[in-house]
Amino acid sequence: MANVIEVTDMSFGYTRDMILEHVDFTVEQGDFAVVIGDNGVGKSTMVKLLLGVLRPTKGTISISGKVITSLRGTGIGYLPQNGGNRAAAFPATCEEIVMSGLYKKIGFGRFAKKADKEKAAEALKQVDMYDRRKDLIGELSGGQQQRVMLARVLAGDPDVLILDEPTVGIDAESVDRLLHILHHLNIDKNVTILMVTHDVEKVGPYANRVLCLSEGACREELLPDAKIVHAHAHRHPHGTEHIHCANCDHGGHDAEHCTECAHCDSHCDHDHHDHDHGKEEK
Repeated sequence: MANVIEVTDMSFGYTRDMILEHVDFTVEQGDFAVVIGDNGVGKSTMVKLLLGVLRPTKGTISISGKVITSLRGTGIGYLPQNGGNRAAAFPATCEEIVMSGLYKKIGFGRFAKKADKEKAAEALKQVDMYDRRKDLIGELSGGQQQRVMLARVLAGDPDVLILDEPTVGIDAESVDRLLHILHHLNIDKNVTILMVTHDVEKVGPYANRVLCLSEGACREELLPDAKIVHAHAHRHPHGTEHIHCANCDHGGHDAEHCTECAHCDSHCDHDHHDHDHGKEEK
């Protein structure tokens, strides 16, 4: 796999004191990597460096082979913490919020074309918010707002998603739905994901890598096999499709402990919940 993000001997400090020092890591195409660490270790600073908002004091950061100097033209989509809360103050519909992510492409003062509107609609469908497209974003729950903001990012067709604590401030069910959507983007669309999170227990089963920031440095922590999600083809008789988790590999499919079956149980018609367990690994 090709390296999408390369951080090489990178150090950064606002003063002479370094917050991050001699950091090295890579993220490959198709990875779902999570960044963990205690408060104050530099996770938000790392995100700003990856986005080009800050420049390294030393070393380089490359995205798809190009040294990053700004977010523009990098193929990165960025979802901040509590992004929906900021948008909720505007009297705009979900559809308008998603379309606003395309304004740079459309051009100032120009009208959106049919293709742009279709792209926004498709992004809303990807996050299960198309039916609420005409609703004001301020009328939605926190989890729904965050999914609309994710749709705004997806409308730009990013190759890489960088998410900064996207599950903060939303309820447990909304977290499950958001992770389910991100999992499918990662598996079905081959979108590379780098997520900063405190909730590694919740996010861990969807990730294949864990990067830990500690004392200014970065190290990789290995996930046990049972925690890594693998893609398995699965289709219900009524046409709904989802992806099984790694628990399915341990002694056969176990619906009780499958992350994806748990999601499906809460959203599908239980009368049609007979399984066809084809296995096709990622």
